[in-house]
Amino acid sequence: MSNVSIQVSGSFSEFWRENGKIISSFLIAIGLCIVGGILVPGFLEIGHLLLMIKAAAFLGIIALAQVTVILSGGGGIDISVGTIASIGVLFSAVIMKGRPEYILPAIMAVGALGLILGLINGYLIAYFKIHPLIMTMAMTSVATGIIIIYGQGRKIIGSPAPIIEDLANGRIFGFPVVILLWIVLVIIGDFILLRTRTGQKLLSVGTNDIAAILSGVNVDLFRLLVYGVSGLVSALFGVLLLGYVHQAFWDIGNSYMFPSVIVCTIGGVLITGGSGRYLGSMGGALVFTFLQSLLVSLRMEEAFKQALFGLILIILLIAYSRESRR
Repeated sequence: MSNVSIQVSGSFSEFWRENGKIISSFLIAIGLCIVGGILVPGFLEIGHLLLMIKAAAFLGIIALAQVTVILSGGGGIDISVGTIASIGVLFSAVIMKGRPEYILPAIMAVGALGLILGLINGYLIAYFKIHPLIMTMAMTSVATGIIIIYGQGRKIIGSPAPIIEDLANGRIFGFPVVILLWIVLVIIGDFILLRTRTGQKLLSVGTNDIAAILSGVNVDLFRLLVYGVSGLVSALFGVLLLGYVHQAFWDIGNSYMFPSVIVCTIGGVLITGGSGRYLGSMGGALVFTFLQSLLVSLRMEEAFKQALFGLILIILLIAYSRESRR
C-alpha cells in the first residue's frame, strides 16, 4: 500500500514539475475573474468575458513567435516582433485596399518581408554571435526606419479586406473566430513541440548548444530559422491586427512587444530557453489581460493603476523565477 502511495506521489510530483506553472497561470486567471466578479458589477458577464479573451487572443498569437525564440535559448528575446507586426499592418493595408482579390498578394508580400527581416536577425545572431537583445533592438530601428521612409509626407491609405475583418472580429455561433484561431494555433504549436523531431530539436538547442551539436543538430542554422519564423509570424500577425483595428497606425504593433515577453514568463516558459510550452503562453496572456481589465474596471487613477499593475507583475515574475531556480 505504501509503495502505491509513493508511486502516486512521485507521479504527481513529476506531473506538477512539468505542468505546474501552466496550471498555475490558468488558476490565477480564474482567480482574477472571481475577484473581478466580486468587485466589479458585470465583470463576469459572458459578453465582457469574451471581449477580454478576444483581447488576450491577439496578445497570445504574437506571443507564439516570442515563445519559439525564447525556447531556442542563447538569451533569445525578440525585441523586433512589435515593429515587424506594425510593418505587417501598414503594408497589408496598402496592398489590400479593402479588396478580397488582393488578400493573397498582401499576405505573400508581408510574409516575405517579415521572413527576410527575421532571417537577418537570425543570421547575425547565429553566425556573428551578436546578442539577441542587441540585434533585435537594432532591427527594431531598421523596421521603424522603413515605416518612416515609406510614410514620410503621405497619408496611410488602405484597409483590410472583409475576410480579414471577419477573421479578426467575426463570430461563429456567437463565439469570436479569433479565439478559435488562437486555440488551434496553440494546439498545433504544442503538437510540433512535443511530438515532432523539430520540436525536440528546439528544446535541445535551447537546453544545451553543445549537447545539441553532439546529437547532430546544426545549431546555428536552426537558430537562424527560428528567428525567421518569428519574423514571419509577427508580420502575419500584423495582417490579422489590421482586421481588428480596421486601419493602419504606424506603431500599432509596438504595444505588444514587452507584454509578449511577460506572458511567456507567466506561462512558465524558462527565459533561458529549453523549457516551456505554447499552452503556457495562453495562460499568461489570460492573466495579463484579465489583470489589466480588472484595474481599468476599478476606475483607478492612471498613475496608480500603472504602478499597481507593474507591482503585481513583478510579484508574479519573482514567484515564477524562484520556482524555476528550485
